[in-house]
Amino acid sequence: MTDEEMLARADANYFSAMTTFIGGAERGEVRSKDGVLMAHSGTEVAAFNVAFVTRPPSDSGGTVAAAIEFFDEHGGPFILRVREGVDPESERAARECGLRYTDTVPGMVMRDPKRTTETRPDLTIQTIHDDASLEDHRSVVADAFDMPADLAQYFLTMQLFGTPDVVGYVGYVDGKAVATSALFMTHRVAGVYNVATRREYRKRGIGEAMTWRAIGDGMEAGCLMASLQASELGQPVYERMGFRTVAPYRTFGRPEKSG
Repeated sequence: MTDEEMLARADANYFSAMTTFIGGAERGEVRSKDGVLMAHSGTEVAAFNVAFVTRPPSDSGGTVAAAIEFFDEHGGPFILRVREGVDPESERAARECGLRYTDTVPGMVMRDPKRTTETRPDLTIQTIHDDASLEDHRSVVADAFDMPADLAQYFLTMQLFGTPDVVGYVGYVDGKAVATSALFMTHRVAGVYNVATRREYRKRGIGEAMTWRAIGDGMEAGCLMASLQASELGQPVYERMGFRTVAPYRTFGRPEKSG
């Protein structure tokens, strides 16, 4: 697999996972226009109202403006993401439309990963299979990401984890739910999402174990590579595991009004 193909697969998995996650919510809506994929969650959380520039639009200025209009019609904050190098014109158009660069999210990949042989006898990992395990997954995600409980319930549903090629996991220590991860398989990519660990259980290798479980299940299902988008906290862990950054996603948002 060439680097270009690997990058394309990583992009496709990310876009597909986000549109499944957001578009599958009760009030979620997804649209696509001339190289820009838009997903509005029906909430007031900018990270869940996102437009992706997936390729250079024929009219970058007009398409970015149309994306902004889509979100303004729905109300609430939003973000626009452009992978570095995909279309500088869209970045320029975003600035001209009043958006401001905020940060870059590292898109990371691992080519042909192998399941680790290391085990953690203190950690039991289960897939989401009933209401109790779903509620445990929600509880950990809400706690680890400072997310309101009702928002976790809104997005993290049995319908989502019942979607083909989507698997949710919960990690338990002494019977307590302490960590999560999720696997989205598309384009023969094991996309890893929702890696979260309760604060008091961090720096014990639990998040890494949750990540390896998702990767291993993806490889057994026929995936050729793994991908994820790293947080600042998680990036050094993923680099140690063998991931490398290939897709820096530049983020633009509307400046908050003062006063």
